[in-house]
Parts: sequence; C-alpha cells; structure tokens
Amino acid sequence: MKRFKSRKPKKRKKLWLIIFAFFFVFSYVFMIQYLSKNKLKNNVLHSDVNYVRFNLIKLLSKQTSSIVNEPVRLLNSNVKNVSLSKVKNTVSNVENKKVESVVKEEEFKPLIYVYNTHQSEAYMDYTIYDATGVLASNLNKNNLDTYHEENSVTAFLQTNGMKYYESYKVSRKYIDEVKIKYPSINYFFDIHRDALSKDKSTLTVGKKNYAKVMFIVGTDNQNYESNYNNAIKLNEIINNKVPGISRGVIKKGGKGVNGVYNQDVSANLFLIEVGGNNNNKEEVINTINVISDSITEYVRGMV
Repeated sequence: MKRFKSRKPKKRKKLWLIIFAFFFVFSYVFMIQYLSKNKLKNNVLHSDVNYVRFNLIKLLSKQTSSIVNEPVRLLNSNVKNVSLSKVKNTVSNVENKKVESVVKEEEFKPLIYVYNTHQSEAYMDYTIYDATGVLASNLNKNNLDTYHEENSVTAFLQTNGMKYYESYKVSRKYIDEVKIKYPSINYFFDIHRDALSKDKSTLTVGKKNYAKVMFIVGTDNQNYESNYNNAIKLNEIINNKVPGISRGVIKKGGKGVNGVYNQDVSANLFLIEVGGNNNNKEEVINTINVISDSITEYVRGMV
C-alpha cells in the first residue's frame, strides 16, 4: 500500500514566498517614496531606470488624458491666452497710435491746400477728386506738406438743398475752416476738369499722352492782378517742362460769370482745369505729375 504524502510543507513555502514578495514590494515602494522626499532624489531616483520609465509613462498618460478628455478646455485655454495677448497688443497699439496721431497733428503744418469745388467732375474712367489726391500725395513726397480736402461738397449741397452753382459757397466754407485750423497754409489749388473734345484736351509727346491744362483767373476780386501774375509764372514753368501742355491763362469776370472763384482769399489761389471729360486716367495722371513738379519748383522759388 502506498503512503499518503502530506502537502502542508509546500503550502507553507508558497505562503512564505507570498509574504516575502509582499514585504519586498512594500519595502521597495516605501524606499522610493522616502528617497523621493529627500535630497538623494536627484542622485538615486534619476539613475533608476524603472522609476524614470514609470514617471515618464505617468506624465505621458496624464497629458494624453487631458488632450483626449478635455480638448475643448485646452483649446479655450489656448484661445484665451492668444486672445488676451492680442487684446493687450491691440490696446497698446491703439494707445501708441493715439499718441502718434496727436504728435503728428501738432507737427503737421501744411503749406499747401488742394481741393475741388466741383468734386463730381469725372473723366472717362477716373474722377477729379482722385486726381487731386494724387497731386497732394506727390507734393507731400516732394517734402511740401499738403492738406487734401476730403469733405464732400456734393453731400453738403444735397443736405442743405443748395444748387450746383452754389458749389463755390461750400468750398469757401471749407477754405475758411482749414485756414483757421492750419494758418500755415499759403497756397491754394482748386483742381477742375473742363468739358471739350479729346483733340482739344489732349497733347501727345512721343508715345505719351497728356491731358492739357488751363488756368482761370477771376477779375472781380481785389487779388486779381496778383493772382493773374502768379498764374502766368506757374503756367510758364509747366509749359517749360512739357511744351504745349497748357492752353494758357484765361481771365473771367463781368455779368453772368463768377469772377471771384474764391480767389479773394489769397493772391496764391490757383484754379486749374486739368483735361476734359474725354481724357482717361493715364493721361490725367501724366499731367498731374507734371503739375506736381511745377508747383514744387514754383513754391521753392518763392520761399
């Protein structure tokens, strides 16, 4: 008969192994926690590959969880940070621009005022108002501080129930206002567009076309002679730059004619007709460039 062998010793061995393993793990964890709280952390834990790996995985897991589970919060946080940054920059830029604007306003002392009594006058593909803007820009580039009138004569007429022939009353209003605001202004240029056939309003020099110019001087004001003489001088400068570009200096006055054209404001108020209704943008701009250089020469010669 076979003897029955007891298995108790094996069970005891397994129990001891379990207890040993438990205490080993417990001791290891306790040691890790202890070391993590003292000054040996950097010297020991950072060299423990398992600890580093554990923390790396833990960190990556935490970041991944945040991205997966809370994408909206993260997005809003980023947007908020970017938005706050933009707002701060915008506020800063606005404040700086305000300061710059005040400084520029105080420093800006224009010598020249350009405007259009008849702002609605137009060419084939361009307007007299836009052409005058180019004139002002050119003069500023030539270091002659110039103010371009942007207030609408047409809108003022319509709002106040005024007729087209009363346009000079409106432009006079703007002139008086700008003189008070900028007493430094000494030269006034009222730019118009004539109405005549293309052959009479255009000059061709080589392969370049120009819109012809003409000066109008009113005889019914106290500055008539001075205005006439100054118009002759500027007209000569323009013709010397492009011979034949000017149609001359015309006097107007008497019954049925304005005869003043606001030229009583200054002996340096010029009324210049630039081309006609059949001219195009290129032809007008070519002439505006000539006028800009001529005015620059004229003004510098007078200073």
